[in-house]
Formats: sequence, structure tokens, C-alpha cells
Amino acid sequence: MNNKHTKTYSFLVGFCLLLGVSSCTPSKEIQLFDGESFSGWEGANSFFSIQEGAIVAGNLKKANLASHYLCTLKKFENFELNLKVKLKSTIELVSGGVSFRAARVPNSTEVSGYQADIGYLPARFIPVFSNKKLKDTTGIYPLWGALVDENRTNLSRYPNPEIFPVVLLQLVDKEWAKNVVKPNDWNELNIRAFNEQIQIKLNGQIASSFSETLKVPTTGCICLQDQIGASHEVWYKDITIESL
Repeated sequence: MNNKHTKTYSFLVGFCLLLGVSSCTPSKEIQLFDGESFSGWEGANSFFSIQEGAIVAGNLKKANLASHYLCTLKKFENFELNLKVKLKSTIELVSGGVSFRAARVPNSTEVSGYQADIGYLPARFIPVFSNKKLKDTTGIYPLWGALVDENRTNLSRYPNPEIFPVVLLQLVDKEWAKNVVKPNDWNELNIRAFNEQIQIKLNGQIASSFSETLKVPTTGCICLQDQIGASHEVWYKDITIESL
């Protein structure tokens, strides 16, 4: 290498170090959805379709009698997941979500594991499935960016497993949701899972930050939910993941 090239190389190395090594290395981010097919996914049934480059869960014509999930064939452990989500419905009281480090429950349409929730829940259920106390339990409560855990065989962490094996580990405040959520529009969802640390961001704002203390599986699928309930659609698109 001649002197001119040596100087150029040295400059580039120094520039990379100044920006951080990751700035000068190829991105490990991969696309989970190609915008056209269910390649790389399993569980594609009549409850899921592809429209306008997005995966659409549910439909606007009839209610769901059970929850359904579209899951990746590949399993992931430590990762950062990015996607855009949107709810379509004639009422606010609908929800969806992205399950992660998840596994299908045998002989069921459910999955077990964590879930980053979107949408709303009747406020009266918040104290039933979490340790959050509400002064007013009328109306609905936002689940956008909430961290949920459900359907594990060890029921010890669930407040009322006889009703449903679920716990709302982290919830946002109503005012936070009012300022951050974009109703009837695309919302950016970011999920970062690294060892026992889990963080969920919605539109660039931290919604949930949680440190796991129990021994639970750290590897699993990414699953898109078609939630039980009133007729609605959940749109998912621009789904990418980067292993950490």
C-alpha cells in the first residue's frame, strides 16, 4: 500500500472510530416480510391477508371468536425489531399485538410469551390483570406500548389465571398515550430484547422498560396477533429485525 493509500485508509479508520464501529460495518438488519407473500411465516389462514404491502389481521365484517397468530418460522433471542402498525375499526375498544420470544400453545390458537400490545382494553380489567390501581375504572384504557406476558405453563406470575393466564407487566399512562399514539394512522413500534432487559418504544418514545427476574425462555418466534373481539383490522408492515 503506497503512502497516499495509507493516509486515506488511516483517515477512514479514524473516522469510523469517531462515529462508532457500527457506523462503518454492514447492517445486520433483515426483512421479515417482503410485502408480497407469507414467505418465512407460518399460520397464514383466512384470518390473515396481504394488502397494499402490509399484513392485515382480521377483517371489518365480522367479530373474532378466538385470537389467531401469524408466526415466524425462525426463532430469535436477542434482537431489535422494528415495524409499523395501524388499527382499523368503527370502535376504539379493539386491540392487537406483537408477541416475541413466543411459542404456540399445543391444541390452542394462542401463543405463550411476551407481547407488545396495541389498542385498548376495558379499564375495569386493568387492576384485574396488573398491579396498577385506577381511580376510575370506567371506559377504556390504552394498551399501546404495554408489555404483556401470557399463557406460560408456570401460572405463578398471573394475577387471575382462572380468568385468563395473562399479566400486564408495564402500562403507559392515559395522557402519555394521548400525546404519542396516532389514531387511525401508522405507528412505529420498536421492541428491543437483550438477555433479561426488554424495552418497547412507540413512535420513538419509551413505553415499557422491564427487567425479567424469572426463568423464562429467552428464545422464540415473532408473532403477529389477530385479537379476539369486535370486528377490526390490524395492519403490520415494514417489519425488520436485527440480532444483537
